Amino acid sequence: MKLKWIVICCGTLLLLAGRARAAQLFTEKELSLDLFGTYIAPEGKFKDLFKTNIRNGDWGGGVGFNYFLSKNVGIGGDINMPANGGSFVDQALGSLTLRAPLGSSGVAPYVFGGGGRGFDPRWEWFADVGVGLEYRPTHHVGIFIDSRYMWHFEEGSNDRIFFRAGLRLVL
Repeated sequence: MKLKWIVICCGTLLLLAGRARAAQLFTEKELSLDLFGTYIAPEGKFKDLFKTNIRNGDWGGGVGFNYFLSKNVGIGGDINMPANGGSFVDQALGSLTLRAPLGSSGVAPYVFGGGGRGFDPRWEWFADVGVGLEYRPTHHVGIFIDSRYMWHFEEGSNDRIFFRAGLRLVL
């Protein structure tokens, strides 16, 4: 009988410890490094969003940093380096991110918006807004996927749709 209660108590403590650890996967004052692959495609206008042809875009990669002031609010920046034969860095972006971790699941959907500067194919300013999803199996490693729409302000420039998928390393 004692062994049964010891097993039940130990099992309960392990479950609670696991839930407590999982609840801390997303924290405040969190700095992370993003390493990701990208796909970016020109858009006519926002109304043409679902007419995007995958053959018209550029694949590439990028790197970014995020700092979460609280569990839910963060700021970040990243650069995109597509394989389009132009400049090494095509865009530098800054964003405000709002995330909503789903309990102790390790999953956190997020929305973000900001702006930045394009360098290739031309120098131009833009604004962007997007949505994403992160899965974090441990406190220090996560995987994410997101997409953003970029509005360009220069005359004769196309808007763009921008997809990222990658690894997030919490430092």
